[in-house]
Amino acid sequence: MLYEDNLSVLKSKYKRVYDAIGMGLDVSISDKISVEDARKAGQVVVFHIRGRDIYLNSKYDSENEANKYMAEYFDMPDESILFMYGLSNGSYVREFIRNTKKNVKCIVYEPCVEVFMQVIKNINIKDILESDRVHIVVKGINDEDFSLTVGQWLQFYNKDTNKIIEAPKYIDLFNEKYTLFIQEIKELYEKFYICSYTDIEFGKTYVTNGLRNMEFLAGCRSGMVLKGKFPEDMTAVVVSSGPSLEKNVALLKDIKGKAFIFATDSAVQQILNIGIKPDAMISIDPNKSVNLFKADGIEDIPFFVEMYANTEVLKYVKARNLYFFSSDSVVWSRLFEKAGSEILSIGTGGSVATAAIANLILWGFKRIVLIGQDLAFTGNRMHAGEDAIEISEDDNRFMTITDINGNDVWIKKDYYVYLKWIENVALRYSDIEFIDATEGGARKKNLKQMTFREVIDKYCTSEYGNILDILLSSPRLFMRKDIQLVWDALENMKHNFENMQERLLACRDDCVKGKAILESGKFDIDELKRINTNIKNTDELIEDSDEIAYLKKYIAESEADMMSDMYQEEKDDIKESIRMYEKSRKYYDSLIKVLPELIDLVGDIILQVKGERVC
Repeated sequence: MLYEDNLSVLKSKYKRVYDAIGMGLDVSISDKISVEDARKAGQVVVFHIRGRDIYLNSKYDSENEANKYMAEYFDMPDESILFMYGLSNGSYVREFIRNTKKNVKCIVYEPCVEVFMQVIKNINIKDILESDRVHIVVKGINDEDFSLTVGQWLQFYNKDTNKIIEAPKYIDLFNEKYTLFIQEIKELYEKFYICSYTDIEFGKTYVTNGLRNMEFLAGCRSGMVLKGKFPEDMTAVVVSSGPSLEKNVALLKDIKGKAFIFATDSAVQQILNIGIKPDAMISIDPNKSVNLFKADGIEDIPFFVEMYANTEVLKYVKARNLYFFSSDSVVWSRLFEKAGSEILSIGTGGSVATAAIANLILWGFKRIVLIGQDLAFTGNRMHAGEDAIEISEDDNRFMTITDINGNDVWIKKDYYVYLKWIENVALRYSDIEFIDATEGGARKKNLKQMTFREVIDKYCTSEYGNILDILLSSPRLFMRKDIQLVWDALENMKHNFENMQERLLACRDDCVKGKAILESGKFDIDELKRINTNIKNTDELIEDSDEIAYLKKYIAESEADMMSDMYQEEKDDIKESIRMYEKSRKYYDSLIKVLPELIDLVGDIILQVKGERVC
C-alpha cells in the first residue's frame, strides 16, 4: 500500500518517472542499498559497500537529526529556492516543508536511481511528492525537469537568497555527479543573467516594436493555426547560417518539395543564391539588420515573426504572407481570439533557429533536421561568409566546448544557452527524431548525427506537392471591418495608460507621505491605512492590466532593481516599511516617467492603423 500511495502521486505529478518505473525501472533495486528502521523514529537508507555499511541518516532518530541538520535553512527569505543534493530518506526535505515559509521552494536532485527506488518502495513520502513547494529530479530519468523548474522559479528577487545543501554522505558517495549538479546550477544562472540583461538592454526596443507591429495586423495570419496541417511523415529542415552551411546549402535543391525548408533570417540570402526559395523564413531579433532582406523576391516567401521582431524589417520586406507566431501580450491574445484565431507565447529558446524548432514542434513535425547550426566558431567564424575574428582567453563572453569531432572549440556564452535549449528539447520530446546534419560546430547531445546527404537519401524521397497551399490554410485576419478590433484595443490601451499615470502620481505622493510619517515617529494610523490601501489597489491595477507585459519590459531595469532585494527584509518593522515606501516611490517614478512616451506612441500607432485600413 505504501508503494502504491507513492506511485499514485508520481503518476499525476512526475509522469516521466512513473512511466520509467512502468518500463522496468523497479528492477533497479540494488542489494547494496537497503532501508532500515531507526531505533527511535524514522527510517535509514544504508549503503553496503566493500564489507562496510554507510548510513545516510541517524541510526537512532533520523527525524530529530534531520531537524538539526536543516535548522540553518528555516529562515530563508520569501520566494527563495533551496537546491538540495540528495533525497536520502526524505526527512531533510520534510523538515524543510514543515519549518520554512509557505512560499520558499526546494528542488531535490537525487543522483542515484537505486536510492530513489528503495525510498519510494519502503518509505511513505507521498506528502513530499504532493507538495507544490518541492520538485524532485532523479538523475537519468527526468533530468530536463531540473532546468525547466529552475527556469520557472529563478527570478531577480531570489537570485541572491537561494542556497545549496547536500544531504549527509552524498558528496562522498556521488562526488562526480555533485560536480555536474553544481555546474548545471551555474549554467542556469548564466542563462538567467543573459536573458534578464537582454531584456534590460533591449526592453524599450521590444515594447516599441511590439506596439508598432500592431500596424501589420491587418491581413496577417497566425502561426498557431498550422498545428496538425503538415503530413505526418514530412521532414522539416531548419537552415541556419553557420560556417558549415557552405558545405551543404547547394543540396537544398534536392529536397525542394520533398521536405519543409525553414530558413532563419540570416540564411535566406544564401538559399536564394542557389536558385530556390525556402518554404518559409523566420525572424525574432528586435534589431535584426534590414540588409539581410534585400534579395529580389523575398516578399513572396511566407514570413514568420514574433510580436517583438524589428518593425523596420517588416516595413521593408512587405511580406505578402506575414505570420505572427508568438506573443506574451494579453492585448494581442485577446485580439486574435476576437478575430476567431489564436496566438500564445511559445518558448522560443532565445535564438531564431530555436524559434524555428519551437514552431515545428508545435505544428506536429516528427523529424526535425538542423543544417548550418554550428553554434560554435569554425576557423574563428560564427557565420558563413563572415571574416574571422580574434578570440582571447581573457574575454568572458566566450567559453570552450566539444565539437562534433571531439576537439575543443570556442562558443559565445549566449550561444551555449541555445545549445543547451536544443539538447533539452531533444531529450524532452522523445517522440520526435532530431537530427544534426550541420557537419561542423558544437556537438549536440540527444540529437542523431548524420550528413545532410544521408538525410536526403533516407528521408527526403517523397513529393508533397505545393507546400505553400498548406501555409495558406492559415486564414488572413483583421480584414475589412475586423480592423476595428485593433482600433478599439489601441484606444483602450491609451486610456488605460492615462488612468495608470493619474493613479501612480497619487501613489508616488503617498509613498513620500508614508515614509515621512514613520520617520517622524508620530504615527497617524488612519492615514497609513489609507496610504497602504491605495498602494495595494494601484499595484493590483497594474499587475492585472492587459498592458503589464509592455510595462515590465519597458522599465526592465527599474523592475529588476525593484525586485532584486524585495524579500531581503529589515528586522525592524518600521525600518522595513520605510525601506519599502522609498523603493516603491522610485519604482513609481520610473513608471510615471515612461507613461507619457507610451501614450504618445500608442496615439501615433492609432493614426497609422486608421490610415492603413484594409477595405
